[in-house]
Amino acid sequence: MTQHRDHLSFFLEQKSGLHGLAYKMTESACDAEDILNDVYLSFSMQPLNQILEPERYLVRSVIHRCFAVLNKRKGISYPGINLPEPVIYERFPDLQQHDVSYALLVLLQKLNATERAVFLLRESFDYDYDEIASLVNISQDNCRQHLHRAKEKLQTGKVRYSPSRQDQEEMTRAFLTACATGDVKWLETYLSKEITIFADGGGKVAAALKPVAGQAGVIAYLIGIANKFGNALSYSIRKVNLETGVLIENSMTVSLDTVMIPLFDDSNRISEIYMIRNPSKMKFVV
Repeated sequence: MTQHRDHLSFFLEQKSGLHGLAYKMTESACDAEDILNDVYLSFSMQPLNQILEPERYLVRSVIHRCFAVLNKRKGISYPGINLPEPVIYERFPDLQQHDVSYALLVLLQKLNATERAVFLLRESFDYDYDEIASLVNISQDNCRQHLHRAKEKLQTGKVRYSPSRQDQEEMTRAFLTACATGDVKWLETYLSKEITIFADGGGKVAAALKPVAGQAGVIAYLIGIANKFGNALSYSIRKVNLETGVLIENSMTVSLDTVMIPLFDDSNRISEIYMIRNPSKMKFVV
């Protein structure tokens, strides 16, 4: 019993970081939960005093289970745009101790599995190259190359600006009101000229299969949604992945319809909108 308590106590001390790592690697809260359960089960079955460097043992276990999950996905064709699974603060407060912003998760999609692991172990855990190389099973030179490529890929789309939380909420509410009223001129004041909508229905619900780009196209898309559903849609502003998110409910289905996450540019205009509609990806939002 004492050994079990020791395992659990040590694991709980590491859980927050491990959870953040698994979530950022897989971009799925559901997969991250499963990975942590599997890792703990394996960890608890071994005498703690016989595990050299227990923290690294856990990190290595999480990384390689993440590799397995990502490798399994390669054979699966996803219909349309595949966006990360969002989470709200109340469900996963431990994740909020780490950088799990939605903007970062989207950027991480640019990286392959090894690049993602090397980048996260370096940036989130501050491991040295030799430690990362050992955890990922690559050479130190290869580790440096992966990190260099990862940073190059992420730099091209790095989000450099974010209004204050209060400003984000005020602008988001005004933007939603403009959508509901169908006022094109009003909407133009809130949207960047290069605005793009990315919608993920997962083949289960209606969603644009390709990004909707440009102010005119985006406004037509948003007004079309408002006209179709009318007063059936209601919203609440919530903290989603460290961003100001919008939870949209449909009174006709009495369920969560969409998780919307707007990102802003340095002119205080919305430059990107992520709309997650796949029901399987909203399990940890409601």
